[in-house]
Amino acid sequence: MASAHLPGDETSHELSGVVVGWKHRAFARNIHLTVQSSRTTRPTPDAIDTHHLLMTRNQAMLLANYLMRLTGQEIPVRPRRTLWQRLFG
Repeated sequence: MASAHLPGDETSHELSGVVVGWKHRAFARNIHLTVQSSRTTRPTPDAIDTHHLLMTRNQAMLLANYLMRLTGQEIPVRPRRTLWQRLFG
């Protein structure tokens, strides 16, 4: 579980809550993931915590595969392109 040290506080706090939003972007050869969460079920703007995570593309793929299996979904399979499509694309 992730933990954080708040300024002026020497004890470790567990990061937990309900995800209320997220976004991602490519950052060099990595993925920058921004996750917004709230500890309350009815979040107000001042009760939203923002967490910035930098992960490798491999870590992002492992997380994506785990979440897909957890939800019972399958990874979509791209249809094979015909020879004609590959040559003249």
